[in-house]
Amino acid sequence: MHPIRNQITALLLGAATVTGIMLPAATAQAAPVEQHSPAVISSEMAALGISVDVVTNTVNITGKLYSIISAAIAQNQNRSGYVKSLMEGSFYDARQRYNVMVIKAGHNYTANLKNIVYDATVHGSDYPAFRVIVFSSGTFTNRGDGGWINWAFRGWFNRDGMTVNFRRP
Repeated sequence: MHPIRNQITALLLGAATVTGIMLPAATAQAAPVEQHSPAVISSEMAALGISVDVVTNTVNITGKLYSIISAAIAQNQNRSGYVKSLMEGSFYDARQRYNVMVIKAGHNYTANLKNIVYDATVHGSDYPAFRVIVFSSGTFTNRGDGGWINWAFRGWFNRDGMTVNFRRP
């Protein structure tokens, strides 16, 4: 089966903030994403310069990603807070059942991830593109710069330097 590439859009959602760092988990559990006309959503997100290119979408967290990007832009959030928000929002919107990796698109890394249920490249107007991957297990090695501004991960793992071994939840 060929990967499906769609540009999917969703409306801006509110987000809880504490000292300038968004906590998407509060909104992930608070309310479901509303369903609206794709034409209305597309025009609103295009005006903000936001897009998400989805490759794999078994677990649909695209609406949460738009919420995170939009809130980060509105709050002038720092890049490390933005990356953490992508990670947390993805983890909670996937119902805490999968591992999550967020890495700057084009960053040098090797990955051997199993059962990928969500794979998207997130483009926010004020930030570089980031790849968001939600999966069950595998190994990921960051061969570039580390730090919250370039990558973030959450789930069930052991870390040895820049190599992370994820196990099934």
